This record gives sequence, C-alpha cells and structure tokens, in this order.
Amino acid sequence: MKRYSEYTLEELKELEDKWMDREDASDRRWVNEGVQLFTYLSSKERDNIRYKEVKAYLLILQGESLKIKDRSFDRAIKAFQQVIRIEPDNARANYRLGFLYFYEEEWTKSLDAFYQAAHSNPNLTRKKLTSEQKVKAHYYILKNSKIITQASLVQIDDMPYKQLEQNEELKLLLDEIRNGIEPNEELKPYQMILNGVEYSNISEEEYEMYSDIDQPMFIFNQISLNDTEISYNGRSVSIPLRNAAILEYLMKNPSGVSKQDIISRLSQQSKDPEAALRQIISRLRRRLAELKPEIEFIKTIDGGYLWSVAGQYRMFKHFRCVGTELQLD
Repeated sequence: MKRYSEYTLEELKELEDKWMDREDASDRRWVNEGVQLFTYLSSKERDNIRYKEVKAYLLILQGESLKIKDRSFDRAIKAFQQVIRIEPDNARANYRLGFLYFYEEEWTKSLDAFYQAAHSNPNLTRKKLTSEQKVKAHYYILKNSKIITQASLVQIDDMPYKQLEQNEELKLLLDEIRNGIEPNEELKPYQMILNGVEYSNISEEEYEMYSDIDQPMFIFNQISLNDTEISYNGRSVSIPLRNAAILEYLMKNPSGVSKQDIISRLSQQSKDPEAALRQIISRLRRRLAELKPEIEFIKTIDGGYLWSVAGQYRMFKHFRCVGTELQLD
C-alpha cells in the first residue's frame, strides 16, 4: 500500500469514503488511521474547514484513549494541544488539558487551560462546555490559583525582611491574602464527602480516623489515580477507574441519575452505549456484592440508576487526585 503522501487528492477522497464506511469511534486503529488521512487531506486543501474539524474530533478521541487506556499523559497532552492549534476556541480540548496538567502538577499550565476553557465562546456544540463543566472549570481555576499563591507565600517568607520592608504595596497585599486564604492545603490534603453532598477538607490524622471504621458504613476511598477502594463493615475490595467514576457519580447524586446522563459523560463511546453501560453496572454490582451480598447497593429505576444505601456513607479523595474526572467528565 502506498503512503498517504504519495496519493493524489482524488485518491485520498476515495480512501476517505472507504474509511467512513468502517466508522467505529471505539476502534483505536480506525481513529489513528483517520488522523493520518485527514492530516494529508488538510495539506492538499488547506482551506477546507471540514477536514480540520474532522481531524480535531479524531484527535480528541485519540487523546481520550491515550489518557485513559494507556495512561500516556504526555502523549495525550500533545494530542489535545494539536486540537487547540487547529481550533483555538475548542473549550472541551482546553478543559481536558486542564485536568491532565493538574494531575501532572503543572499548576500554571492547568490554570491557563481551565481559564481558556471557561472563557472560550465556540460556535459549535461539540466544542462547548456543559453548564456543569463550566462550574468545574472555575473550581479548578480557583484551586490552581490557591496552590500557586501558597507556593509564592512560602517563597516570600524566605526573603530577607528588609526587602519586604521596601515595598508597602506588597505588605498590604500579603495581609489581604493571608487574612482571606485558608491554611496551607498540605495541612488538610484530603476531601471528605458525607452522603454525597456535604464537603469538607480534613487532615491526614482525620482521614485515618474517619476512613478506618468497623461500623456498618459504606466507604469510597480514592487513594490515587488507579487505586480506588470501597469498604463496608470491615470488608473491602478495589475497583477499576472506569467503574469508580460511575460509582462516584451515583453516590454524589443520591436522588438518582439517568442512563443517558451517564452515557453522555463516558469518555469512550461504543456502538451500543446502553449495553456497554449495563455491562459496567453489572460488573460494579458484582464487586459490591463481595462486601455484603444481601444489600442492593445500586437499584435500577425508570430510565436510570439509584445509589440506594441507607444511612450515612463517606467518600474520600486526596486533593491532587483527579482520577474520576479524567474518566467521566
């Protein structure tokens, strides 16, 4: 088979038709082939906007696959950067980049990516953020800003006092910031969520105390990106990231969620998304049954699912862990 660079424009268009006939967004080979094909189509017809848009869409799929399946965050970042070079107003690509940079502790880059996502005004729906994603983008703008500010305060504390005395404006600003900012996040590095709706920041000692209990209470503990543990009454099991993301979403929405709502959030789509979701829920139920078989942790409701555990339940996440956001947002 010839290289794409050796084909004429007409031959590339014929290949495009054959490629379209095999459409399968869940097939990595189909996606990678499309990226190459539309790269060359774009080079042949530089003013053809459709070629650029299709390539951008395929790069999003490629980035999602690298991000979730391969944990190749550097390559995923490069894929989303390519999207933004093609479509500077693509809010969703910047949104994904924000999470990847945050996980890599690139606070300034994460801040910029989330800022661009929140303030872009694309004309196509596929490039726009949902209302919930906009709220979350602003949350991470503030979170990154706080981390950067705290790092600057530490550096300023190490400066000679005489240097600070020479700048009254800086002294006033420091007073304002220190009076308004919470204590260093490293002192309270964990987030605890009670019954899916009550959020609080807790210390390492509090985390150890609240997460290690023998009473019949359900605990969701996201220790790191690839390590989520669920426990009940002294028994515990680990669950994979994809299942953890759906479980967390159900637990944070105790009134129930629709199937379509979950499907719309899954980063990897399939030919039959409802069947794929049923399979995920089935696997998740089997894992939960290992804790206590007689409890129906997840109920099927009209058009969706409901987290049905009676009584109090707790969720824990380290403030730097964005595992479920990388999978289900």
